[in-house]
Amino acid sequence: MTTLTSAFEHSQADFFAQLERRINEKGDFPALSKSIQNIRQLIQDEGRNIAGIANAILSDFTLTQKIIKLANSGLYSKSESEVTTVSHAVVVLGLDTITNIALNIRTIDTPSAAKSQPGTVSGELEKAVLASNIARNIVAQSYVANGEEAIVCTQLHHLGRLVLVFYFPDEWARIQQIAGGDEARENDAALKVFGMTIDEISHNIAKDWQLPEKISGSVTDLTDNMNPELGSDGWLKTMANFSGKMAALLVNNISTQNLKNFIARYSGSLLLPSEVIWGSIESIQNKTSKPTAVSELEKTHDEWDKSRKRIAVGLLELSIALGRGIDFKSALNIALETIYESMRFNRVIVFFRDAEEFKAGMYFGNMKPEAMTDLYFSKNYTADVFHLSLTQKADVFIQDVTLSRETTIPIWYRKTLPDASAFILLPLVFNNSTIGMIYADWQAGQTRVIRPREFSSLVMLRDYLMKALVKR
Repeated sequence: MTTLTSAFEHSQADFFAQLERRINEKGDFPALSKSIQNIRQLIQDEGRNIAGIANAILSDFTLTQKIIKLANSGLYSKSESEVTTVSHAVVVLGLDTITNIALNIRTIDTPSAAKSQPGTVSGELEKAVLASNIARNIVAQSYVANGEEAIVCTQLHHLGRLVLVFYFPDEWARIQQIAGGDEARENDAALKVFGMTIDEISHNIAKDWQLPEKISGSVTDLTDNMNPELGSDGWLKTMANFSGKMAALLVNNISTQNLKNFIARYSGSLLLPSEVIWGSIESIQNKTSKPTAVSELEKTHDEWDKSRKRIAVGLLELSIALGRGIDFKSALNIALETIYESMRFNRVIVFFRDAEEFKAGMYFGNMKPEAMTDLYFSKNYTADVFHLSLTQKADVFIQDVTLSRETTIPIWYRKTLPDASAFILLPLVFNNSTIGMIYADWQAGQTRVIRPREFSSLVMLRDYLMKALVKR
């Protein structure tokens, strides 16, 4: 048998010194990109509220720990009151700070990020999310006043494991080898590799981050059977432990009977009947199961959801790129691709003013490159929808070309793009002058409903694009 050794054995100082170096080298934890998309969308939503934003943050370990940590730092903590909920943290930090975090945080489940990270990082992050969903469902049944604290504690209960998985992948592999894949033996295995248990690592990191005792006390495993009061620190710790272990059982597809037996062991400490807890677990299982038949309405909502997420990704990508000083052509490429993919357009074309004409300059979608030379029109005003959009700086959606007045749709358009049945126009304005427009169309049978919020997102994407030109 191979003898496993570690440079960190029995040296806590060495471990934390190395952790600091690796954090400086690798940066903070990555977040799940779908969480970032959701938070970005919520922040942009005019009907946003703190509860909705807090819920989105609570769906991701990285966002939760980063925001709780920052809100309790000397930079923002102005009183003796500790910040133990995300809702409170959002108020303390403000939406500008939350937006900045969402824009600059790394993501894990995009293809580029996934290749550069250890293979188990995304799995552990997903497990933390699953655990927090379990806690969320249970606290909804318990009517506990500090239910959000339970969700935060559950997320951060995974702190030690995620630190090791992300920053010490080789050592984590050794721990797994020693433990034989048994989570119950991981603490002992970590003691052999690092000279500390995972619990000790978690607790020391939480203290170093100056997290409230209510949270730092919940990151370790239970040492004995607790009989806490509902909502107490002990109850929060019990909830965090139960939810984390239940998530691991669900991931490993443990039988229903074994799940129920596990629930029975915790129901007394959680002060909830086993049946209520099981109902919460079942609802999570039902959400992850795929329906056998999907109604047309559900399909439509699914399309809207995919569209929203794709636009959110494009906005995020463009925002980050702008912060890095991206050139206008590259920004335009991101914007056009996002528009094309988000709404399943047949093609997307950008026109730019060139002397006395507006000419097609770039496109995505179904069109032959040689057709670009025929796509131009005079800048001299005529009473058609293109010139109306340009002169009025108006965003336009023509839902059915065949029903539009003949004078509204210009002759050059009908000749060069005869297969288009619907289209949108987004003028490009720089220094109060229209320098071009983005055109996107559908063929007959492809046209879909555009909700006002979707159209607003496309407009926002166009506005972000123009910021790249301003920075030149």
